Amino acid sequence: MGVVYKGHDPDIDRPVAIKMLHAHLMVDQSDGGLLARFRQEAQAAARCLHTNIVTVFDFGVFKNSPYMVMEFVDGIDLRSFLRENMQLSVRQIGDLVIQVLEALDYAHLKGVVHRDVKPANILLLESGHVKVTDFGVAKLDTSELTNVGDVIGTPSYMSPEALRGDRVDGRSDLFSAGIVLLELIAGKRPQKGGLPWTEKEILQFIADSPTLPVQLDRAFSSLLAKALTADPSDRYETGQEFAIALKTLLAPNQVYVPDLNDLAATVIQSKVTFAGRQSDQPSTYSSSSSSQIALSPEVSLILSQTLAPFLGPVAHHMIRNAAASSTTLQEMIEKLSRHIPNEVERRNFLNTLNRTGIRSMPSETTGSGASRITTIGSRSSIRPGQAGPLTLSGETLQKLTQLLAHHVGPLASRLVRKSVKSSSDMETLFKDLANSIPDESERTQFISKARKSI
Repeated sequence: MGVVYKGHDPDIDRPVAIKMLHAHLMVDQSDGGLLARFRQEAQAAARCLHTNIVTVFDFGVFKNSPYMVMEFVDGIDLRSFLRENMQLSVRQIGDLVIQVLEALDYAHLKGVVHRDVKPANILLLESGHVKVTDFGVAKLDTSELTNVGDVIGTPSYMSPEALRGDRVDGRSDLFSAGIVLLELIAGKRPQKGGLPWTEKEILQFIADSPTLPVQLDRAFSSLLAKALTADPSDRYETGQEFAIALKTLLAPNQVYVPDLNDLAATVIQSKVTFAGRQSDQPSTYSSSSSSQIALSPEVSLILSQTLAPFLGPVAHHMIRNAAASSTTLQEMIEKLSRHIPNEVERRNFLNTLNRTGIRSMPSETTGSGASRITTIGSRSSIRPGQAGPLTLSGETLQKLTQLLAHHVGPLASRLVRKSVKSSSDMETLFKDLANSIPDESERTQFISKARKSI
């Protein structure tokens, strides 16, 4: 949807983060609520002036692109931290999650429900402090943007009521925080997306925890069972209540005092390790190749328009560098796709290129040995003689969106609208949507459910 820049505020000499929505999204009238949602994200975060929440300084529109200026956080997100296989002690896990719970408790008191609490939206600082970020799908108590039936969030961390599209309150965020805690303790990602957990299931899941002492298994299982129950009224009522219960486990019969220095040391070590691995990788932009791809303006434009929704305005720069260091079009596309961190979005990028026909273009060799891509391929999503795009009822579109949301989250509505425009029959539509689901078994499951219900 956009891109985040590191910027500098010259008036008070400080670094800032500038988050921008792509201008082309504003042109699509079917997304009329997108600007409102982005403004709501700024409003939601601006309400929450808290140590553990990323601060928003400003909001505006520049050349049709809405932007917000935020506090620059020099840290590492928890998802990247986990991917580096870094280990946290039970006390470090508790210190981390308690900070998240305190941030959520404050947001809830201000009438803000985050609705997308997950490791990728939790930033770890070198000071040992934690920052919750990305209120992009947050719900304000004064907003009417989200209707009953909307499925918003990331399925693996969503509460049952959120996955059903019911109205949610702060207890839905606490369910998500419970999933994050379960993942940190067990050392692996829970797979029961949007479903409640029994204490027995939790106990089995954390039985082989690399960090949790056996004598604490039962105590943590009871705590998590309360956080992850199906009925919100049976969960912790507030983030503060959840935090107090966790503090009691970490420091029984004494006053809980966080040890942020210990957590800080681990975060610093993870950043050093991560930086070291990055520097060991060969540069994607190496221009030592003896030949390169020469793109015509028309082909370059197609590539830029396809890549920009995933990487923002830097797409043109990356295409130029990838072309300079590639000998074939396929090699160049592969290099470009590596810059898209999300696997689903990577697939969407490649699928979109397939529809344009650009991946099957003929090429000719220039005198210097470079491959010159000069013409547009003949492939398109609807072949000559086929019927035009499908016309579906609002009810059918909603059913498809809800089915797909179970697998890809809030991207579902956009994927459905896009695929409907490029499909000539229902079977083609089902298969096209299934291509956005990374897991093969889930793709088959989606197609089967779609055929039965639509």
